[in-house]
Amino acid sequence: MKLERIEQILSAIDRLGVVSVKQLHEILRLGSYRHTCRVVAQLEEYLNVVRSQQKIIYLNKGGRQLIGSEKEIKKSVLFDHMLLSNEAYIYYGCPSDWKRELPIEVTQEPEFSFGIQIKGLNVTKKKTIIPDAVFSRDGYVHLVEIDNTRSTQDNRKKIQKYKEMWSEIKNRFGLQPKLCIFTMSEKRKREFAQLCEKLPCDIKSFFEL
Repeated sequence: MKLERIEQILSAIDRLGVVSVKQLHEILRLGSYRHTCRVVAQLEEYLNVVRSQQKIIYLNKGGRQLIGSEKEIKKSVLFDHMLLSNEAYIYYGCPSDWKRELPIEVTQEPEFSFGIQIKGLNVTKKKTIIPDAVFSRDGYVHLVEIDNTRSTQDNRKKIQKYKEMWSEIKNRFGLQPKLCIFTMSEKRKREFAQLCEKLPCDIKSFFEL
């Protein structure tokens, strides 16, 4: 296999962090699924391979060095979450500007009661939120959230934080935000619909994909 092709495939794996062979097949369209498996086998010197219900791959030290990546992935309980994030990536047609866990920091000016401001006192408040993924399309910045283990209470807190930061996020990207939530049950889907009322949003259960 040519070096350029090897680097292209390894870079695709690096962008997602962790990917199943089935997902890689859907993303890269390498021909038949059997052919994708052969390609992965040829690249195993650059990969860590985990075999559970499905074959999962991510770059080892050699793979990272070949493409100049400093993003080290270690085996963890977060793999399921990352694989679900890949399902959202595939659902949206593999956006070229897809970024995982991009911190969004905004600065909010304080609100002063009765318009009173103390001279020389510049108090600003910084807030940060980290979506599971971010990409832009059709005039929107899409903020992707993957819900598989987070508690209902934590979900409420994060949605509230999005609401508080909404206008600043719009200014930060110069695009209208859109909250995209993927969850594991119809019950959670209904709960998110209530939480996100009046916000531009796209809420799906993974069973719909």
